Amino acid sequence: MYKKIQIKKEEIDHLKNSDENMKKLIDKVGDIDRSYIPNHFLALVNSIVFQQLAYNAANAIWNRLISIYDKVTPENVLNTDNEILRECGLSRTKISYIKNISQAIIDDKINLEKINTLSNEEIINNLTEIKGIGIWTAEMFLIFSLNRKNVLSYKDLGIRKGIKWLYGMKKEPTEKQFSKIKEKFSPYNTLASFYLWEITLKNLHTYDDIDSIDNNVTYLKSPIGLIELQSNKGKIVRLDFVKKKRHKEKNDFILEKAKNQLVQYFEGLRRDFTLPLEIKGTNFQTKVWNELKNIPYGETYSYKDIAVNIENENACRAVGNANNKNKIPIIIPCHRVIGANGKLVGYGGELWRKEWLLNHENNKG
Repeated sequence: MYKKIQIKKEEIDHLKNSDENMKKLIDKVGDIDRSYIPNHFLALVNSIVFQQLAYNAANAIWNRLISIYDKVTPENVLNTDNEILRECGLSRTKISYIKNISQAIIDDKINLEKINTLSNEEIINNLTEIKGIGIWTAEMFLIFSLNRKNVLSYKDLGIRKGIKWLYGMKKEPTEKQFSKIKEKFSPYNTLASFYLWEITLKNLHTYDDIDSIDNNVTYLKSPIGLIELQSNKGKIVRLDFVKKKRHKEKNDFILEKAKNQLVQYFEGLRRDFTLPLEIKGTNFQTKVWNELKNIPYGETYSYKDIAVNIENENACRAVGNANNKNKIPIIIPCHRVIGANGKLVGYGGELWRKEWLLNHENNKG
């Protein structure tokens, strides 16, 4: 059913030479292993099954679907009772889409035998006339059935988010920005797509940027859940609350020191942290974060208090925004900032953790 997509050295070299950030990404990810489905009808059905679903869920449905046939053909699909297809896990909408495609092929509205003679644009225009096939589905068909080499889908959320992370954009790329990137990677945009998808698949987006992917990482089980710590060049750069380990651990002296101090803090044996920190942000954010470190253990300040202390008393809202973007919570104690009315307001690590930390400091004080 599947055939391995062959990737030539010239494709990789082209991407590396076209963009420094892409070069770093390729060097980090390494070789790509992807497959395509030469059977065009099967590939179209596969694209429908995988629409808007997580991979594991879609793959389970797909395996159940193909198991009910000796051979998956338009005729066999049309003759299958909808309830049998529902038992595979398909929604009624997707069943109608798959049967629409099957009928279109039987009625010769799509000639799959000659489709490879058409351009990408012609194929997209042809396929999207059928209900259930949008631009994204048609583009995935170009990649994963026709094995076309120059496809980068603006409709693909994973690709847009990958570009946003890779180039440090504040927002997802506009169509104009996307077109410039696409032009840069042409004629091997499909390979660029594979590497951009790897950003999410390998959790690279949980690092600040492409230059942070070699950070050292360790984990600590705490009373408020699993904590992930990252360091770079002897400084702590991130502290995150995570549900599970996202990266392979690579410890160092400063991470071990941070873990020990956090254990002491949670045991009520430490009030202040003596750790080198790398604080990256705007001048205003840096002022706010440095001021947060001055809030005494067991006390709380309002956003107004912080604004006054940094001599910008009308910047309460901006202080709140900076507080929420603190990348090293607990060590930089943003949990000690509350609303003017005494309410806890928000906390990036979830409000219950903020409440726990404040109660912990008051009880251990």
